[in-house]
This record gives sequence, structure tokens and C-alpha cells, in this order.
Amino acid sequence: MANQGEQIQGGREWSPLVAFGGKRRKHFFSAQDCVGLALLFLVLLWIIKKASALPQYEWQWPLLGEFLVHRNPKGELEAGLLLQGLFTTLRVGFWSFLLAVILGSLLGFCFAGRRGLHALSYRFLVNIIRNTPPLVLLFCVYFFAGNFLPMAELEGVYRNLPLPVQELATAIYAPVGQLDRMTAAVLALGIYQCAYMAEIFRAGIESVDRGQWDASLALGFSRAQSLRHVILPQSFRLILPPMTGQAISSFKDSALASLISLPDLTFQSLEIMAVSRMTFEVWVTCGILYMVLGAVCALAGRYLEKSFTF
Repeated sequence: MANQGEQIQGGREWSPLVAFGGKRRKHFFSAQDCVGLALLFLVLLWIIKKASALPQYEWQWPLLGEFLVHRNPKGELEAGLLLQGLFTTLRVGFWSFLLAVILGSLLGFCFAGRRGLHALSYRFLVNIIRNTPPLVLLFCVYFFAGNFLPMAELEGVYRNLPLPVQELATAIYAPVGQLDRMTAAVLALGIYQCAYMAEIFRAGIESVDRGQWDASLALGFSRAQSLRHVILPQSFRLILPPMTGQAISSFKDSALASLISLPDLTFQSLEIMAVSRMTFEVWVTCGILYMVLGAVCALAGRYLEKSFTF
């Protein structure tokens, strides 16, 4: 109680999260860390040994570099097929996650705290989306929504844009000829992820004590003002970790877009494997690139957690 009182007097309110997170270990690596790293190292050695002993397989790692970076006829360095696919994966993951955050936050905010018939439409929508395989949803959007979206007219407008604007749109979204597939992938994955994001936002908002709502309403705040100034700052630290996981899933699920011939990282890996017959080299590199994307998202999430923890 004395320590708790000191923290309150110091201007920082005590909480279990702060108390647990504030404990520093004496050593950088614990015994569990050392055991885990040793086991991981042994597994990697075993995989390398088995891979090197594969019969009738010639490893061609140097040839893979041409598919990462190569020189064009002018002698300039250009991104190879793998890096081009990685850029497409980044665009699909980013736009689908952004769409999921927008739709999920709106659903979570609107239906947080609602029960019974007031939440019936929300429960129906979320359960339908969550229980539909993302691949089925992708095919439904690609084959059916194309009849309702003016993709041909959009491509015509796209082609008539000034060249600098067209290059910018190509860099941040998709080139001409891929608009329909990119739009279908972003819509399908964004809608699929928004169901999970809605539950994350709803649970985070409902985790804040009811007294905080009552206090903000007593001060004359509207529901929107209460969310913005009182509830969200407290719930964001609980929303952020699962939201980071959904960001990682957005980039991993983008591999499904290869099934509608969108040249993402998985699609380009399939093409390279068919041409070069480098099966293991291509898929090991593909897996490493996906892991790097996930690691970057995880590090960004950890940085935000530390920044917003109070």
C-alpha cells in the first residue's frame, strides 16, 4: 500500500499493467530464453542437415538473386519478380487492413454495450463474415461484385490520368489491368478482417469500467465525446495488441489473392518455381519475406504499446 501511495502521489496512478510491466529483469536472457534459443538452433541445424542431404537436388541459391534484384538493358538496378510481388503484398495488406480498421471501428463503436435485440443485426453480420472462409468470400467478391462495380469505367479514367498521377496511383494501389483483382482482394480481405476488428474494438470499449461512462456523462459529454476523450484513451492499450495480430494476418492472408492471378509474393513465387524449378530456395525466401513483414508489424505494435501505456 505504501508503494501504491507513492505512485499515486507521484502523479501516476497504480495499475497491475504498470506494476507488472515496470519490473525489470536482472539479466537480459533468462534460463527459459536460453533453453528456447538452444532448441531453436538445434532444429535449424537438423533442417539444414536434412536439406543438404536431399537426393538428386542441386541447390541454386546464387540464381535466386536475379529474381530479387537485377539489371535492366540500360544497366540500372530493378526489382525482380520476388520484390515486385512483395510490393503488391504490401499494398494488398495495407489497404485491406485500413478498410478493416475503418469498418471494424465503426461497428465496434456503434454496438458496444448493446445487448439482446439491439445487437441482433451486429451479431448476425459478424457471425456470417467470421464463419465464411476467406477464400470463398474472395471468390464471391471477385466473380459477383465485378458486375456491380464500374471497374471498366474506372480503368478508363485511370488511363486518362496525367502520367505522374498515374505512376503515383500505380505505386500506392495497382497498375492498369490489375484494378479489378486488387479491388476484389482488398474488399474481400478487408470485409473478412473487419468482423474480427469489430469484436476487438467492442471488447476493448466494454472493458472500461462503467463508472467512466457515468462520470463523463455527468460532466455533460455526449456519447461521441465520451468515447473520444475518456473511453478510447483507456481502451486503446487493450485494443492495440490484438489489432497488431490482425495487421500481421492481413499481410499473411493476402497470399489468397494469388488465386485470382494478382501478382503478389505467393503468385510470383509460383511463377519462379515453374520456370526455374528452384522449389526449396524460392519458398524458403518467400517464407522469410513474410516473416520479415510480420516482425516489422510486431515491432511497430510493441513500440505503440510502450508509447500508449499509462
